Amino acid sequence: MAIYSAGDKAIFDALNLPAVTNHHLRELFISRGIIVSKGTPRRSLANYYSRLAHDYQDYQTLARLFGSPVRRERMSSLRVVSKSAELSQFETAAHKLCEAIRAGGDVATVRVRANGSFDVVVKYQVTQFNHTEFRQVVAKEATLTVEASGSDIAISGPHNDHVDEWTRTLIADVAKETDDTLDIDEVSLEHVQDPVRRSQFFTELIKNVKGFKFHDVTDAYVYKPKLNGDGEDEEPDPTVDIGVHITKASLKGEGVLQSDELRILFAKGFYLWKIVWQAVNERAQDPDLYEFEAQFSEPETCTRFSYLPRGFYKMQEDSSFNKSRTGLTDGEDTTLGRRIEEAARAVAKKL
Repeated sequence: MAIYSAGDKAIFDALNLPAVTNHHLRELFISRGIIVSKGTPRRSLANYYSRLAHDYQDYQTLARLFGSPVRRERMSSLRVVSKSAELSQFETAAHKLCEAIRAGGDVATVRVRANGSFDVVVKYQVTQFNHTEFRQVVAKEATLTVEASGSDIAISGPHNDHVDEWTRTLIADVAKETDDTLDIDEVSLEHVQDPVRRSQFFTELIKNVKGFKFHDVTDAYVYKPKLNGDGEDEEPDPTVDIGVHITKASLKGEGVLQSDELRILFAKGFYLWKIVWQAVNERAQDPDLYEFEAQFSEPETCTRFSYLPRGFYKMQEDSSFNKSRTGLTDGEDTTLGRRIEEAARAVAKKL
């Protein structure tokens, strides 16, 4: 659903984007029965084409060329702790949720598995008003998985505000139908204030993913909240205020955790809130190099934990790894994500 029709300038600007090749331009003109020379400057072609009359199909064609690519989202999960709530109650609430989503113009269905667990599959659109006309509307699909996890109910899905709202609505509807209190258990370090222990969460997480042996950290993101006087135990000096406070910093490279730069930041009170690391399969004879990501979306409180198995680098015959990363299948995504979440829960419980 478009917000409004793209004007001449929007089409002209879009045709000059690097994503549009000369071949694309020629195809657009040929569809109008116009043959253009390879020597005609791109700006001239874009200027001419943007002045033509365009119908709905033209806009759809252009949108496919210029539309924003859908990136894989990080995942998040929570567990609902209750003595009486059952999976069937969540399924009933899921059908009610889908009706509400469909009433808003999106597509939503409940997909039940043989073991009683189920998925809520939603196809929806996100509006990005800060993008150009052709990139303002992005079609997305989210799968919310609800399943039994011991005596708890585990709910997992993409980490974004839409899915979070649907999850909270689902839980609230079940809470209305039961006399028991529904407690939400999430991976969080909100009550852990020590920066050393907050960093320890990540340094232990990366070494405790089941079935994988830690290899290296390539990206480390650190955070230091701004306190009064830049210290809890120090009295602020009213005569000195240079107005400088570094809140976030990031390091990229090899052996980041062992770097002197990171140790200096730790000594100044910074702590890890996001990390990207690599690991190899413990059981594989010629293991590929897998890459994972984990973070707290609210670094100050260390809440809203999310994770993402990024993919893997294939091992070559000389035991080196490909430079390009290979994506994971949906099944691998789910399995590896679950292992990261289990490791995170175990480490958070220890802390």
